Amino acid sequence: MKRIFTIILASCGIWTVAWGESQQQERTYIVRTTRQQRASIVETVSQTGSLEAPAVVQVLAKVGGRLVSTLKPDGSDITEGTKVSKGEIIGKIEPAEYAARFNAAKAGLAHAKASLDDAEKEFKRTEALLKVNTATEQEADRAFANLERAKAAHSEAEAKLQLAEIDLDETDIRAPFDGVISKKHNYVGAMLSQTTPVYTITSVDHLRIFFDVPTTIYSKLFPGITDVRITVDAYPDEKIDLKLFSVHPVASGVTRTVRIELQLDNKEGRYLPGMYVKGEISLNRHDDALVIPYTSFVALRNGAIVYKIKDNHAVTTEVKLGIRYDDVIEVLEGIDENDVIVSAGHHRLTDGVSVSIDIEE
Repeated sequence: MKRIFTIILASCGIWTVAWGESQQQERTYIVRTTRQQRASIVETVSQTGSLEAPAVVQVLAKVGGRLVSTLKPDGSDITEGTKVSKGEIIGKIEPAEYAARFNAAKAGLAHAKASLDDAEKEFKRTEALLKVNTATEQEADRAFANLERAKAAHSEAEAKLQLAEIDLDETDIRAPFDGVISKKHNYVGAMLSQTTPVYTITSVDHLRIFFDVPTTIYSKLFPGITDVRITVDAYPDEKIDLKLFSVHPVASGVTRTVRIELQLDNKEGRYLPGMYVKGEISLNRHDDALVIPYTSFVALRNGAIVYKIKDNHAVTTEVKLGIRYDDVIEVLEGIDENDVIVSAGHHRLTDGVSVSIDIEE
């Protein structure tokens, strides 16, 4: 009886091994597949930066005196955030002293003109007398010298009047360019000396964007041609397409980067200097490219592979990849449009295993 029992156990063991091997050979992997598509694909480089004002200038008092007004010509008070136009009066320094100097210089010029006229008449009279020998050479020389002094005094008086007129005009504080008052340094009643700051004005109609990009892409950057798509943090759902404005002529030897510049129109004042910006710089564009989902390939040390489906089996296929954009990648060699490739579940596969398609995407 013992002998028979042993034989039965042995037979069961042999059957179990054979059944396991058969199951392993016939195992089927469930995968998802995709078909290739033709699309335009762009190689991009992402960068971050911020909006910068092209000009930030302190408006200084050009003459000393008491600040008597910070009103615009329409009577509105100027505060931080007030928009101003080039040449617009944005402040006033007490003009009385400068007006008096102007009037004195004007009177001085009139006196100098009268003295010059007298000197010219005397010189002409002396010359005429010298011709008929009724005046001496010494008298003629003195008349000529008096005329030259009168001319010099007249020129000096003219210069003084011009300077007095400039000083009087400078009591009007004017905006040097279109912009916005970003800081008001002094208020009505303040005593200002020459070069005291009154306002800081920031130009905001056009803003600058700077990105520091790797020098490895320098040869692919073309001002006026290269496309850059930006997003400003204040408007995260808004994409703005710009052209590269300029590439700086010198690269950084420390960071191995080169600075590029974009310009953003801001006449409506939607953007503020200092806002954070993300940018995507378009380098290469391939139209009608064969693309697959980025998750469809398996990266190897010396390249990449995909799994094609042929007769319900996985076929290992080497591929040459090109540009990646978002969630797709270009395939340059290895597959064609009619191939069905595994898009999910491929990390468990080996060449030749049986597969079953769950979903074709």
